[in-house]
Amino acid sequence: MSQSTLSNQPNSEELAFKAVVLGVVICCALGLLVVRLGWLQILQNKHYVAQAVENSTRVTFLRAPRGSIYDRHGSLLATNKQSLSLTAIPNQLENLDALAKTLSPIIDLEYPEVEDRLLKAKASNSVLPYVIERDLNMDMVSRFYEKKIFLPGIDILPDISRTYPHAEMTAHVLGYCREITSSQLKLRPERRMGDVVGQAGIEKVYDDQLRGTDGEQRVRVNANGLALSPETSRPVITKKAKPGLPIVLSLDLDLQRAAYNLLGEKSGALVAADPRSGEVLVLCSRPSFDPNVFTRRMTKEDRKLLASPSHPLHNRALSGFPPGSIWKPVTLLAALDKKVVKPDSKIQVSGGISLGGFFFHDWTSKGGNYNLVQCMQWSRDSAFYQMALGLEPEDIKKWGNRMGAGRPTGIELPNERSGLVPDSAWKLKHLHEQWYKGNTLHMSIGQTFLQVTPVQAARMYCGYAMRGRVPDLHLVIKIAERQVPPPKAEYWKIDPVYMKILADGLKAVVEAGTAGRSRIPELPMSGKTGSAEAPPKGSKTHGWFCCYAPSDKPELACCGFVEHGGHGGTAAAPLVKALVEQHFGIKRATSTLAANTDNPKNKAKGKGKTKTAARPKRQG
Repeated sequence: MSQSTLSNQPNSEELAFKAVVLGVVICCALGLLVVRLGWLQILQNKHYVAQAVENSTRVTFLRAPRGSIYDRHGSLLATNKQSLSLTAIPNQLENLDALAKTLSPIIDLEYPEVEDRLLKAKASNSVLPYVIERDLNMDMVSRFYEKKIFLPGIDILPDISRTYPHAEMTAHVLGYCREITSSQLKLRPERRMGDVVGQAGIEKVYDDQLRGTDGEQRVRVNANGLALSPETSRPVITKKAKPGLPIVLSLDLDLQRAAYNLLGEKSGALVAADPRSGEVLVLCSRPSFDPNVFTRRMTKEDRKLLASPSHPLHNRALSGFPPGSIWKPVTLLAALDKKVVKPDSKIQVSGGISLGGFFFHDWTSKGGNYNLVQCMQWSRDSAFYQMALGLEPEDIKKWGNRMGAGRPTGIELPNERSGLVPDSAWKLKHLHEQWYKGNTLHMSIGQTFLQVTPVQAARMYCGYAMRGRVPDLHLVIKIAERQVPPPKAEYWKIDPVYMKILADGLKAVVEAGTAGRSRIPELPMSGKTGSAEAPPKGSKTHGWFCCYAPSDKPELACCGFVEHGGHGGTAAAPLVKALVEQHFGIKRATSTLAANTDNPKNKAKGKGKTKTAARPKRQG
């Protein structure tokens, strides 16, 4: 072997160096592998386990039972029922066109509507199910499982639906529940699309207390995202559902049922409250609606009924109407307070009075010299016109506001109207006209621009019953185990002499006046009829009757209102009488709705009618 060949051979030192370098590289590689394995197996263990679980399981919701609602005696007013809902997993939806075509005949819904719901589900980009259709019937369920293999990302899950056992009877108090809207979702980011929320009534006002907190569970799925059978996989609850809180209302269901039946096909409202506490025992408005239609898919017939010209969704108990003669106690208090009349005053009544070239009619032409009690007893317009001559609208408004008119009652229901008690500033601002004395005359008998709601009227007569102590009306008396204290009442100091005149007048109305048809021999009662002119021209007057009983120690105050029902003494008084009898357990051998046999004097004197002149033209 030549010297040059030997010189090209690596020596032992080079070999040793290369071996060391190779060893270091191998050790570093092994070290990096160990570190990476440690990172993945130890530090990132939870992340990859969660990802593995996410890939092999599906999150589904556990709908929290909504809190039940009860009346004061424990009768169920609103509760829940088990149902089935068709749901979509947004991040698993593909080929929406094909899905919509397959689903359309399954759930009996037009293709565009199904596609729209799937698009909304996809847009939510959630891992939680999105409800496509609620309250499935068994035919839909059967058709779904026949086609389930062609519906990836779609499943049927158990759900809870709201139900109202008494339907129309309590609809305007309880309201209804429905899926949250996109506009509501913007205001309530803590909710998710598909949630069911209260949309009206107690359901809306107390939605946070009633709704509870939804739970979650995981179900194992196969590679196609379909849930495995219950035999191979049981759901794992990862978050328990927390039920909503039960609520107890002051309503008396038996009394509410009586009010609903008494109104029958009439348009109007009946309200009853305990004047001592302000607890509302009855709040009934008719026509009404079935709140259960909002918990399922509405049919054309459902929509037709809700859009009826009778306006069944309109809560007449919370809406303003001209009050007519039930307003006269306000005028009397204002006149006494301003010394326009004295407690022993007598007023010459007739067929009406003339002012500025206009004649303001009384409902009867019979003349006489009446004291203040008799003026109230027979609802003599001409007497109150004469009181109004010495009053300004602000004087009447002051006492109307004090007794609860022109402002909310405090009742826990949305969309309560404030009513309207006008004055000269109001007319100038809204009608750009000055106030005329003729307006004050009309205002004195409950006409002109006045608007009073039936709940306000009930509250006002609570105030008369309690001699100036005006309670806020309220419905909720208990939430879960917490007793809800009644709101603090307002107290207006009224001269006892003035209050006695008013109380005697209201008692005389029932005993021997315009409200003879409301008289109950076993029970002394005080009240006032009213008949208010309202558009359209030529229609019947609105009929009112408000009262409290017993007269000396009041336990109940009521307001009856019949829209375009005619005279208050014939349209509303018998309804309220029957309601009072129901409350106090007074039974009759014949129907309480049969006409009372009034004496000839009562028949001749009138039945609560209040005729007014047309609004006067401008006067100086």
